[in-house]
Amino acid sequence: MKHSRELLNIVLNLPRKAQDIRYEGRQSQIYELYEHSFRITDGVLFYAVRFQWKDYLILSSDRVIPWEFDGVGRESPGQACLVCEETGWNCNLLIEIFPDLEPSPIGKRRSTFGVGDRLGTASVGHLSAFSCYPGFVPILAQQSLRELELTGRTYRDVIDAAVWGVFKTGYRGPWGADGDHLKNIESVQSALKQGCTMITADLSDYMRTDVDLLSDDQILCEYGKIDDSYRKQVEADYLPVSSLESSLPLNFTEKGLAKLVLIYKNAIDFAVTLYEAGREILRDFDFEISIDETTVATSIEAHYFIAKELQNRKIPFTGVAPRYVGEFQKGIDYMGDLEAFSDHFAQHAELASRMGHKISVHSSSDKFSAYPIIKQQKQGACHLKTSGTNWLVALQVIACADPDLFRRLFNKAYDVYETAKTYYHITPDWSIRSNMDSLSDVDMVSVFKNNTDRQVMHVSYGEMKKDSDLWNSLQSVLERNLPLYHLMLEQHIGRHLDLLS
Repeated sequence: MKHSRELLNIVLNLPRKAQDIRYEGRQSQIYELYEHSFRITDGVLFYAVRFQWKDYLILSSDRVIPWEFDGVGRESPGQACLVCEETGWNCNLLIEIFPDLEPSPIGKRRSTFGVGDRLGTASVGHLSAFSCYPGFVPILAQQSLRELELTGRTYRDVIDAAVWGVFKTGYRGPWGADGDHLKNIESVQSALKQGCTMITADLSDYMRTDVDLLSDDQILCEYGKIDDSYRKQVEADYLPVSSLESSLPLNFTEKGLAKLVLIYKNAIDFAVTLYEAGREILRDFDFEISIDETTVATSIEAHYFIAKELQNRKIPFTGVAPRYVGEFQKGIDYMGDLEAFSDHFAQHAELASRMGHKISVHSSSDKFSAYPIIKQQKQGACHLKTSGTNWLVALQVIACADPDLFRRLFNKAYDVYETAKTYYHITPDWSIRSNMDSLSDVDMVSVFKNNTDRQVMHVSYGEMKKDSDLWNSLQSVLERNLPLYHLMLEQHIGRHLDLLS
């Protein structure tokens, strides 16, 4: 409140013209203006400033301000001013006044890039990167329930943080909000109620993982127990393949189709259930199918079978995320045979294009060796998900600004690894772990080139947050270095987009 009152006095003494406000903002070391945030409606000027390492919304007018924003204000003849913090209440009012700040469904025909934001401070940096690459629409708010639980946030918190970023940067394009890797009706409906415009349906819990262990006779026996009318329908649809897809390497056999039905039928049924539950809350949202959380690469026949079955049931899904050959582990480059990945991805991308949906790549942050392949082989629109790489950039800022604090964070990451690893599939090589005691302050950032260090730090955020002193110190240093964080994010995400565009 003290800083709000100090800021109010500064704003009241600034020149009234917008261009003069910009000039004054640049001259002050404690007052920084978001120069692209200016909006005006009903005679009220809205803009954002940074003061004493915190962001504020300013409303200024020569008349009474007609909205009930929560803030510190003053009215005098011919002048009214209000200084507001970035609260949920104020965010909701801002959206009511400027509906274009809200996320929206993007659809099947535009490529999208999910960035996520575990700390709620990254959107300004993200949007700076996207401004140079209009070929991708940002999915700014993208979190899984796992990430929400570990960070103690809600979908509304995540979306509000993105809205403030959209406002501060003056971004006027579409953007999305993804309820990522959701597995039940309650979480889907909750995400949509809170403002998500996209649902990523994780079907892994409904896919049978034991079918490959069955003998041919066992497979056919279990297949024979399935409803007779359904078996006749799928056999008519897939034996043989329709002429539209005949040029693709699809090879349906009686045994192969039986395996697909056993593995995926319940998952497809559940996808339908999730979509219909979502429609009870919101009529129009993007709906992605995730089948990547498995240990076995998705065959082209499986991709076709799932997509065709959903089409037959009139489910307007946006995209499919297969499990590709090789490893897409968190925070590091692609692991595997790039030539094999190129062939595999090309088949899935072509199939998705022909069937009219996006091809998706999950855990795609920092997969720099794979991006040229994705760029070259994708036939239509695609969707890529990144998230934790933004957390690693935040830690890199700490390493630059406060090496002693970073040492504590680094050691904490290894201390809590056994717990943190239960949430993610990673396989760090302990033999290459950095020796923090041997690193000077200047050399601290070298750990971000070490795959093991990157992965251990990548998964540690939730356990770190439980240490309130350590977490508060991290937040404080990051707040004081937010412009550097945004610049580094712009460069890092920009590197991704550059290779894909």
